[in-house]
Amino acid sequence: MRTSALRGAWLLVLGLAVLSGTLYYDQANIAGWTRYEASSNAMNGPAEALTAQIFTLIGAFAAAAVASLVLVCALLFATGRRLGHWALRLTAVLAFVLIALVAVVVTVGSLTGEAPTAVIDTPIGLLLAEWAGVVIALLGAGITTATLWQFTPEASATAWR
Repeated sequence: MRTSALRGAWLLVLGLAVLSGTLYYDQANIAGWTRYEASSNAMNGPAEALTAQIFTLIGAFAAAAVASLVLVCALLFATGRRLGHWALRLTAVLAFVLIALVAVVVTVGSLTGEAPTAVIDTPIGLLLAEWAGVVIALLGAGITTATLWQFTPEASATAWR
């Protein structure tokens, strides 16, 4: 149980690190990949592009922060402390829920709504790397959560029978 939980935590850290790096690269190059559609308001396009750049940067920093937190919790867990066990449990569950929620919101948001004025032509390889980071992080969080939240009776609890 201990090694599979740590493997899941390392997958979670790896996925978040990949996601953070690709998002940071994406926001750094977003200006060169942006083209503007015709609009009645000339400020719509640049405002949308700047908003996308800001939220991509926030996502990169958030992914890096969560990866660092999970890494610290995994190191505490590896030392065998009860605090590390509970910290990794809670961090893995929260990371799983938040990553899944953001993935669903981004997917639904991209499929609905009106056409953007600023069209950002992000290279397909970078998009695939970003989504691979999300999938690896979700897989790691799922493995860690499923492993650490298994409840088995203690030997002393069943000894009275």
